Formats: sequence, C-alpha cells, structure tokens
Amino acid sequence: MRADFDTNQGRSTAIPAPGSPQVSGLLVVDKPPGLTSHDVVAHLRRWFQLDKVGHCGTLDPFATGVLVICVNQATRIAEHLLIQDKHYRCTVRFGVRTDTQDSTGQVTATHLGAAPTEAELRRCLDQFRGTFEQQVPRFAAVKIDGKRLYAYARQGQTVELPRREVTVHRLDLLEFNWPDAVLEVASSKGFYIRQLADDLGQTLGCGAHVGALRRLASGPYTLQQAASLDEFKTMRDQSRWQQRLIPLTSALGHLPEVVIEQATVMRRLRNGQLPIGWEVEQRGRHLNTRGPVRLVSGDGQLLGLWWPNPETGPRRLRIFKPLP
Repeated sequence: MRADFDTNQGRSTAIPAPGSPQVSGLLVVDKPPGLTSHDVVAHLRRWFQLDKVGHCGTLDPFATGVLVICVNQATRIAEHLLIQDKHYRCTVRFGVRTDTQDSTGQVTATHLGAAPTEAELRRCLDQFRGTFEQQVPRFAAVKIDGKRLYAYARQGQTVELPRREVTVHRLDLLEFNWPDAVLEVASSKGFYIRQLADDLGQTLGCGAHVGALRRLASGPYTLQQAASLDEFKTMRDQSRWQQRLIPLTSALGHLPEVVIEQATVMRRLRNGQLPIGWEVEQRGRHLNTRGPVRLVSGDGQLLGLWWPNPETGPRRLRIFKPLP
C-alpha cells in the first residue's frame, strides 16, 4: 500500500497498490472537446477493464475541463459528489442566438443593431448573482414524463421547461471585446452556463450563445489535479493510472467522520450492522447531522457511511467492502 497525505483530515490515507483487486476511487480527467461525458467513461472502462465506472456532472460535448470519474465502489458515492459547486470560464458571443444556446446549434436570430456597452453588460451581470430561479434549457438531460428534454427538442415537441433554484457565488467579467465576453462563474450544482448566456443576450436585447466553455473545478477537484484523456490512454498497459486514484475517504472529506478502532464494532460492521449502544452514543454526538457520516478505520480506509438521523426512508448504513 502507498499513502498520500490527506489534507482534509491531517493523516495518511491508504491508496490501493498497483495490481490490487477491485481498486476504487476517483479519477480527474481534463475532458477534450468533441466527446460526450459518456464517451470518456467508455474509453476508461475499456482501457482499464473496469467493472463499474461513471461520471459526476455532465459536460456538453463542445465543453472541456474537469470531469470527475467514479471507479468501482466510488460509483456508490456519486450522489454525494454531484451536489458540489462548479467553477467555469466561458466565452459568451453576443449578437447571435442559437437553438442549443451554444456554438454547435442552428442560428435562430442575428442582431443588426448597436452593440451594448461594457457598462451595460456589467449592470446586466448584477442580475445573475446570488440565489434565483433559472430555467432549464430545452437541450438538457433533465427528464419530463420519463423523456429527456433534448429528445423533445430534437423532435420539435414543445414542453413546459422547469425552473430550478440555483446560486451564483461569483460572476466576473474578465474581458469584453464585442461580440465576445469572457466570464468566470462559480455556481451551485445544476446551473446552466448556456442558459446564462441566453438570458444575458435576451436582457441586453442582442441575443447571445456560449462560444467556448471550460470547467476549471468540480467541488475541490481542479485542472491542476487532472490528466488529459491522451495521458490516461498511455497508462492503460501500466499500473500508473491507479496511482492517480483519489481514495474514497478523501473524496468524501466534506462529510463528518467517525474513526472506528473498537474490535467489537468492527466485527458487527463486517456483518452489516452496528451495536445499538454505539449508535445511541454516536447519535448524541451528531444531533445536527442530517446526512451521512464517514465510518473510517484507524489507517484511513473508508469502511462505510452511516446516517445517524435519516430524514426519510430506512437507510442507515452502507458498507464498502472488503473490510479489514
């Protein structure tokens, strides 16, 4: 086993050694343009002969940047990663509106009037900071009556588009040279940059679409941690890709932690249970915790997730095997 220092918890965290069976964790990919997020998953599954693999947070085919990949047991924690904030840099091209709200779509309107000034754009940006409801784009993977919105759009069918509460933590204008504006956006999950561009164009009366989009970060994972798909391809006949795996316990570093060192608790955990007395004691320490806490061994291995105060449903415990 090799250990990297886990800055979230201040101790070493075990990483599976090359050749370990059922290695699990996260890979951070710098997605190239022209591929869907599913394409990236398919490449990695084939190259590394993975049993289970998925991604957290879809990137459109034209977009590039951070795509977090879940390997094997990490697919079971994807729901806790999807909720994390995102950070983007985008180029908004004003003067042209498209049906997909990006550069891959068909032009639906062209502005022939005067260009808005930088001052007008800055005032417009003020409307899109903070928490508000954003309309989901027509070309989105959100399902309505069991069918994805983009499927309705491609078939020319009209449906009522849902609205979602989103939060924009940061919206900075880096450069404006008509017709292009370069923006940096830090937002909550579920925020659509394409819809932002379209809304800006509509508000300014000139139309707009996304010309380029790059995800700089997804939760705590940044481009500095990412490897390109070409780099991963060169690792497929070696064990080096496993050294890039982010361990499960680090991936869930934003969740509260309980370290289990008692042999009696470990024995019960191997059977998918926890001692009642232990649960009562720990529940008293996590009265304000509504989500799960990490159950971690003394050497930093993620043993499971435990819900001390589940709000709905019967789930209380999820075990990650093999246990020590």
